[in-house]
Amino acid sequence: MKIKEKTQKRLTLSKEQWINRVNPIIRGKVNYYTTVIKAIKTNEQYGQKSRCVTRWMRTILLSVDGYIRRRLRVAFIHKHPSQKKGMKMNSKWNNAFFVGIKLIPSYWLYLNKAYGYTLQDYLEELKSKSKQKVQRAIERTHEKGEEYYTPHRLQKMQNAWNASS
Repeated sequence: MKIKEKTQKRLTLSKEQWINRVNPIIRGKVNYYTTVIKAIKTNEQYGQKSRCVTRWMRTILLSVDGYIRRRLRVAFIHKHPSQKKGMKMNSKWNNAFFVGIKLIPSYWLYLNKAYGYTLQDYLEELKSKSKQKVQRAIERTHEKGEEYYTPHRLQKMQNAWNASS
């Protein structure tokens, strides 16, 4: 709800202003979740094994990141109405773009505070996950006896490539 309030579509702000509005909320959310990691580490110092499962926090933070990027893409389109939506928007304003304009990814910040991840590790992990997702989609369509790369899909990919170059 806080992200939704800060990224209203009717506002036309610069990218830096959008980032300055969103980053404090991200930091607060991640600080909330890292308290669990700190408690687990403290318990381990006292010899207590933790049964706390923190994997679900990563899923939550990845979904928060996706939501923030979607909201910001819509806000950027509002400022640049000639920009096309869909695949072009996602390829032009991808994860690396948002890292480049200093948006703090909540998933990365969590991993950084808990395990010392770098931004490069974060981008490589997302890229490999994306490739795995596409591979699974290709396998599923082949199992159905269909072709994944249809002429329509190839045209959309070509349009996105032309828009991002």
